Amino acid sequence: MIIVRTARESDLDGVFELARQAYPGMTTLPPDREVLTAKLRAAVQSLEKPVTQAADETYFLVMEDTDTQSLIGTAAIISSLGSEDEFYSYKLNKVTQSCKELDKKVSFETLNLSNHFEGFAEVATLFLSRDYREHGNGKMLAKSRYLFMAQFRKRFPESVMADLRGYFDEYGRSAFWDAVGRHFFEMGFAEADLYGATHGNQFIADLMPKHPIYVNMLPESAQAVIGRPNVKGKPALEMLKQEGFQWNGHVDIFDAAPSVDTRIDDITTIRESMVAEIAGECNSGDAGNRLALVANDDIHSFAVSRGEIQPGDGSSVSLCPELMAALNTGMGDSIRYVLL
Repeated sequence: MIIVRTARESDLDGVFELARQAYPGMTTLPPDREVLTAKLRAAVQSLEKPVTQAADETYFLVMEDTDTQSLIGTAAIISSLGSEDEFYSYKLNKVTQSCKELDKKVSFETLNLSNHFEGFAEVATLFLSRDYREHGNGKMLAKSRYLFMAQFRKRFPESVMADLRGYFDEYGRSAFWDAVGRHFFEMGFAEADLYGATHGNQFIADLMPKHPIYVNMLPESAQAVIGRPNVKGKPALEMLKQEGFQWNGHVDIFDAAPSVDTRIDDITTIRESMVAEIAGECNSGDAGNRLALVANDDIHSFAVSRGEIQPGDGSSVSLCPELMAALNTGMGDSIRYVLL
């Protein structure tokens, strides 16, 4: 059975193997055992904190194939950006200037360094092993983050954002980085992105230009990728849009990928999810059964799985025994579910 659950420190070997598969391309999941150990430890500590207001917590989820006892995917939630160091992005702005003497008006765009997303939550580190990219597993992995936020709503702020991977060519080169960042950091795109993921973003504040960047002065190749996701990132962007995320002109400072955001309470999965008590059992194939994602309500052993349920009177539900077992739940327990 496929489940998504909160990660443990003992998951290090499995997470490291997934990080090796994801590299290069996902700098929030570097194949570095020391960095991953710290991430898992921080995630476990976050679960133990009696949080009533989002601060510096991080939550790390893993997808597991319980039949093989192997980890097949990762997902993470950062509760509040900028709690420990500044979170930077560029805001794309339109500027219009006119000259009466020449009877001419010109419009152009600028990129302004911004801390707009500080205080937002972030959904990140979505990775699924290639052999399992079927049967809706990717959607289940993504939605598990929203069910977690819904179950433990007080741990998160009003809004959430997501950074996508920017466009780069077949040689791994980012036209935007080559036109902007390379001149200030004197390192390659992948090296700078990985450094930020493992050491924090203070070096951005130290070295990045503080004045607006005039887009029309950049090479056309760099202009063309502003707000454009990588080819492999398009499905992720579509899933985010289906959940209600929108692009409002913010882009990543390294590769100009779109940064999308929404209010947490407006996320489709959260709005459509329901809380119910397990009041009975149903068998696979019973009349009236519906396919759903179901989450338990225990933050220390949080788990999400997919299976057949039979909704009751609105406040009760019947679950198949194998689904109850996967979620470590029983009669009378509270669950949250969203129909598929």
